Amino acid sequence: MDPAFGRVRLRPLEELRREDWRRVQGHFRDPEIAHLNGTPPNRLPLWLLRRVLKADARRADRATFGVYDEHDDYIGTVELYDLRGRSATLGIIIGERSHWNRGYGPEAIHALLDHAFRELGLDTVRLTTFADNERAQAAFRKAGFREVRRTEASSGRTDVHMEIWRDAWTAAAARHGRGDAAPDAPRREEPRREEPRGAGGDEAGGDGARGDGAAERAERRAANAR
Repeated sequence: MDPAFGRVRLRPLEELRREDWRRVQGHFRDPEIAHLNGTPPNRLPLWLLRRVLKADARRADRATFGVYDEHDDYIGTVELYDLRGRSATLGIIIGERSHWNRGYGPEAIHALLDHAFRELGLDTVRLTTFADNERAQAAFRKAGFREVRRTEASSGRTDVHMEIWRDAWTAAAARHGRGDAAPDAPRREEPRREEPRGAGGDEAGGDGARGDGAAERAERRAANAR
């Protein structure tokens, strides 16, 4: 059964429709989304972008989904990458501007976290976003993430590192008598660990945490091959 929460349902990337892929390309080319992600707009042709992202989604260290709203319209992408042991990093893009500031980002994050903690058995999910992307930070806090530290990025911007633990997620669900976590889930205090950081990724955006940059890497390879 596909992960779902509220109005949102997640579907594996392999199930995206032709019209959905055109939206994916539009999201990756959006200058504002690119700025929030710290990368230039992606210029790969649609056929190559689709091939790269599908190949990346088949890797054993990730779980990538399309995000669909209550009308079965594709609105973005969410993923877990760097799946190592009992932890992973979250990346998300809600690329449809009509769905910004309407709660779809937190709902997609809820659905993914439920999959991460209940189906995959992870203990920790982390993410990195920019300090100037306050909308993203609000979405992550609403989903139960807590900020753990800030660091200076090479671009001169500030990275905000956030995380959520499984016991915080399940404890919040138990308090509220639901099968999903509540927005005010507390973070368990644990020894600080270095968080895997994306390579300037592409799965970021209106409610975005940076992904691991699969499309950006492919675009650089294509440029070098010319």
